[in-house]
Amino acid sequence: MGNEITDEIRVQTQKKGKDVFNKNFKSYSRGYAERKPRIRRGSGGNKVNLTLTGDMMNGLQVRGFTTDSVTIGWSGVNAQKVQWNEDMGRAVTTASKPLSNKSIKIVQQEARQRIKRNADKETAKPINFKIGR
Repeated sequence: MGNEITDEIRVQTQKKGKDVFNKNFKSYSRGYAERKPRIRRGSGGNKVNLTLTGDMMNGLQVRGFTTDSVTIGWSGVNAQKVQWNEDMGRAVTTASKPLSNKSIKIVQQEARQRIKRNADKETAKPINFKIGR
């Protein structure tokens, strides 16, 4: 589940240039937009997709999981870059909206499938009723 969500966040950010609210990222400053083509390594020109080297978005990983939860995120300098971008109006994730609506739909779909699998497994067992005393 965590890997599917991190992949969706990368697609939303790097390929579509959309923030967590499904809006285009705020434009780069004019100075940065002029410098970026000279310093970039494989990102999409002046398209705002938060990708210069790819390190920040590649740093988005599953950080931990249990039987009923998964934690994804960044650490170290990449977490600082994500926070700085949010401060600059380019939110990949926020405390109030950690996932985009599309990512939430992926989670909901997976949860429905798991519930159905578990329900099918449980209802395949014999059910005994005792009527009376």
